[in-house]
Amino acid sequence: MIPTYIGLIQLLFGTLLIIGGTSRQCVWFLLVSALFGGSAAIQLPALGGSSIPPVQFALVFVIARLAIPGSGNAPLVMAALRENVFLCIFVAYGVFMAFIGPRLFHGTIDVTPLRNEVSKMIYYTEPLRPSSQNITTSVYLIGVAVLAVAMTVLCRKRGGAEALVKGGVVVAWLHALTGIIEVVTRGTAVDLVFESLRNGSYQQLSQSVSGVARMNGLFPEPSAYAAFGFGLFVFMAECWYRSVLPKRTGIAAIVLMLALLFSTASTGYLGLAGYGVFFLCRLAVFWRLANHRRVNEAGIAVIIGVIAVAAALVALPAYVDTAGRVIDQMIFAKAETVSGKQRWFWMAQGLDAMLASGGLGIGPGSFRSSSLLTAILGSMGVVGILSIGAYVLWVFRPARASTWGNSSDLSASLSGACGTAAILSLIPGLFTAPSPVPDFMFGLLAGASLALRPHFQLSLASSRRQVRQDVSPTTS
Repeated sequence: MIPTYIGLIQLLFGTLLIIGGTSRQCVWFLLVSALFGGSAAIQLPALGGSSIPPVQFALVFVIARLAIPGSGNAPLVMAALRENVFLCIFVAYGVFMAFIGPRLFHGTIDVTPLRNEVSKMIYYTEPLRPSSQNITTSVYLIGVAVLAVAMTVLCRKRGGAEALVKGGVVVAWLHALTGIIEVVTRGTAVDLVFESLRNGSYQQLSQSVSGVARMNGLFPEPSAYAAFGFGLFVFMAECWYRSVLPKRTGIAAIVLMLALLFSTASTGYLGLAGYGVFFLCRLAVFWRLANHRRVNEAGIAVIIGVIAVAAALVALPAYVDTAGRVIDQMIFAKAETVSGKQRWFWMAQGLDAMLASGGLGIGPGSFRSSSLLTAILGSMGVVGILSIGAYVLWVFRPARASTWGNSSDLSASLSGACGTAAILSLIPGLFTAPSPVPDFMFGLLAGASLALRPHFQLSLASSRRQVRQDVSPTTS
């Protein structure tokens, strides 16, 4: 293991966190570390050049802080494990199959390796075999479960939930600004700073479409930048909708939405479209539970946006023509491109792997996919899809009124925001994820949602009857 300069900086702050850190500081440490999505904290030459990203490295110090003898966190950790039991089953089975699957089904199926450095052929495959990516993917899977458990503990401690919302606002601004600055300064000396920060063992892609630069920010490529930004955007938008620090979260959501629109990443466009459909369907079905003030504000924002677009059509026809070509190339013509055809091929591998393994899966890290759903099916089969499906329902809790609308209980509102954002953050991964590992925002927000969930059952039929639970409103 070789620490990078980013890892050494984290080591300093992580040590201070272990010595005397608070739950607020733990959450901030995780959020800021997640910004460096294209970076490496630890290089692992023995595992084929793999690396440990900063957020995974930060998690080590957070867990160490929670596990310090005498901290009194043992009951909270045990309760968090019970709350995240379905995710733990998903991860345990995944790790087991990562070691057993490629050996059990060795040579019985041809797949595209998760890290394809052998050939540039778009349909390249080779016989299934164990690889270092089985180990790497297992570590990432364990990281998701540990993150969810840690956030369940942190958000039950004083200051954790407050740090999540306020830290989310700051990270949202930083994510948008780094993307904008990286695009504007591309080709200058500042670009060298971004390249040095993106020191991970990922394929670094600096792209343009129709002459328009695509946003990378601190991430290896535009799709990853948009996926992380979308998860943050939904969290900020849901907090605004439920009146959790609405001025701060509302402005942060607008800034992130603009960054996603200008990122030219089809991942971001698909995510925004998916959230728009969800938002409208929620209003149609649960109108009585809606926050009508926020709905009016959203309506006004849409009208202003339509007027702005109409003005742009008249004043800047050349720019509109360029924007039209970008949208057409990144959305409508995407399936006909080489990249689009390759992604469909990778996506189909998951279904082939599930059938070839008799529903058991051939193990995480054994092949490359382009969809979280088919990656789970091919890697972990029936057990994987059932366990993650149960966890999604457990986090989302569709029978609770606080899931669909505003609540007079602040913890219930924030729990609903986190749970909704956690599930919707998976939308980009359904079209882009190369492996069955859910992203950082899913684990972070799912754990927070379970921590803040009220300890009472609230059905839609009794949504008007709110019961105040004994939880301090840390986000007020």
